[in-house]
Amino acid sequence: MLENAVLVTGANRRIGHHIATRLHQEGYIVIAHYRTPTAEIQALVDLGITTVQADFVDSTAILQFIENLKACSASYRAIIHNASSFEPTATDLTVAATQYEQFFNVHMMAPFLINEALRSLMQGEGEDPADIIHITDINVENPTPNFDIYGTTKAGLHNMMLVLAKKYAPQIKVNAVAPGPVLFTEQHSEIVRQQMLAETPLAKEGGAEPVYLAVRSLLDNPFITGTSIAVDGGRRLSKR
Repeated sequence: MLENAVLVTGANRRIGHHIATRLHQEGYIVIAHYRTPTAEIQALVDLGITTVQADFVDSTAILQFIENLKACSASYRAIIHNASSFEPTATDLTVAATQYEQFFNVHMMAPFLINEALRSLMQGEGEDPADIIHITDINVENPTPNFDIYGTTKAGLHNMMLVLAKKYAPQIKVNAVAPGPVLFTEQHSEIVRQQMLAETPLAKEGGAEPVYLAVRSLLDNPFITGTSIAVDGGRRLSKR
């Protein structure tokens, strides 16, 4: 059984995969969660990283995932909640209702249940506290109407960070990292990409590494809790 592991959810692609890989490179014992198998997950397996599959479809699935985590590691150094669902809100209310349930389970219920269940197993380094980091979004500060379900559930994840920072102190620090345009998706047309870059003071796509550096800075600093770090090139300042 592992000891002092770092859990990264949503590690099967993009930012989550990068965070899991970089933490492994830095010497952390990583447990990588994924919903669907990908080439990126196989790459993590090839590195010797423990992977655990789960679909956060409901509380039963999440609670079973938690039992699997307890069987994987006797203690946890950190939890990084990166798992995310992202798509515009459907105009059909029946579809939108299904979206809201899915987004709530992934962005809010799963992090809350995982945090509560693993709280007693978390330990920092020496006298320093352990860490929980929520990967949110700059939509928390300046929401986009077409993505209102996504934005409001990510805002819930942000608020959860604030309350758990109070609840879990002083044994555990709870913080957030809020990415902006770090990695474009297939849903972003070239016109949208150029508009987003025009609204970004640093005028470029940031990439996944700056998000990792923000995560690492929180892991390294024993005196920060209840804080959100925006990794957006300044876009929240001018986002329409």
